[in-house]
Amino acid sequence: MKEFFQHSDHYFFVHFDMEANILDTNELLQKETRFLDGVLVGRSFSELVFYKDFSSYQYLLEKSLAEGERKFNLEIRMVKSDGSDFNWTSWEFSIDSDNNGQYSVTGLGHLLSKFNEKEVQFPESINELHAKNTLLEGILQENLIGFWIWDIATQSDKLSLSLNEVLGYNSNIEQKNQKELKWKKHIHSSDRIRVNEKLKEHFDTQGKFPFHCEFRLKNLHKKDIWVLGYGKVMQWDADGNPLVMAGCFFDISERKKSEDLLEQQSQLLMTMTFNQSHLMRAKLANILGLLEIIDLKKPILETAHFFKIIKTEARKLDDELKKSISASNNLNPSPSENQEVA
Repeated sequence: MKEFFQHSDHYFFVHFDMEANILDTNELLQKETRFLDGVLVGRSFSELVFYKDFSSYQYLLEKSLAEGERKFNLEIRMVKSDGSDFNWTSWEFSIDSDNNGQYSVTGLGHLLSKFNEKEVQFPESINELHAKNTLLEGILQENLIGFWIWDIATQSDKLSLSLNEVLGYNSNIEQKNQKELKWKKHIHSSDRIRVNEKLKEHFDTQGKFPFHCEFRLKNLHKKDIWVLGYGKVMQWDADGNPLVMAGCFFDISERKKSEDLLEQQSQLLMTMTFNQSHLMRAKLANILGLLEIIDLKKPILETAHFFKIIKTEARKLDDELKKSISASNNLNPSPSENQEVA
């Protein structure tokens, strides 16, 4: 096989042992890994790819062997020729065995697209400073779920491997209804109007405002995931109609939990404030009013009646104070709740 791909300008060829030590390769892969400054044979395949993708490779290799399979496919981020970044590549791995029962792996790969998950560009506008800051924050905090590319002209889309997995798809099994837009299909029904409005705004402004929207995704397991979606049309036709759009999702589920807790605390605070400003002050006003009309010169039986009413109102006021104190304590979650939200 190496002879066939030895001089190929489009396909990578690599042959390595079960520990991923490279035994043989072709000219294109050697050219793309020249940043290593040395012979490629003898090095580990893990030096060429993103560490999380190499873990996925090891998992699929073990899974294939356990299930008696001899081939598996995987999308891998491979280091660029200058070592500065990653390119997305698609690989097919074949597991071979010799007469002695020793296994080796042959990989055949190619570049997927010029679109890179780390190269999401937005128009240079001060109005989009917030969008770009949030995007950078999401990348640094590793909240990135994945990317999608939407061919608007043909109404088809392509999802990154990580996004497929989050939505519940098995990337190794061909899905039905391939022409259905998966990235839009999983938008929560209550959020679709808002998402479509944001898309329309992006289209109508010719990309001046990026697609930037918070909404829920519902995966195949019926689980809701709060995401922050970004996107930009990468290609327009001569009439200004969008042709191809690229976007990404960040997981903001934990942030939403914190926001829900703050909303509950805000509502509780409003209720407590109402009680303090109306109910408790009203009862205090009743007590003060009764004290004003008490005449100590009058018979004891008459004044005793007023003192009895004052005592009743004082007890009611004390009850309201206890409720207010209890409510204020509820504004501060317990340590276990803090850990859950954090």
